[in-house]
Amino acid sequence: MDSVKDYEMTAKGLSISHGFLERAGLGDEVEVFARDHTIIIKPKSMTDRVRGIVKKSPLNIEELDELYHTSKGL
Repeated sequence: MDSVKDYEMTAKGLSISHGFLERAGLGDEVEVFARDHTIIIKPKSMTDRVRGIVKKSPLNIEELDELYHTSKGL
């Protein structure tokens, strides 16, 4: 696990640089959780990002799965 040095603690709270989030592969949309003494930052799930859009999509499940994997470069 890498130590985070791209942060700043201010009176408003903790600020983590966007560059660090990009290097960690988190992208622009994240979810933040606190568990015990740990802060967890994870990418927002594809499901959450496209909620509402998928319902109106003419794509079937296989096409959506292929689209997801293509977007991730898999």
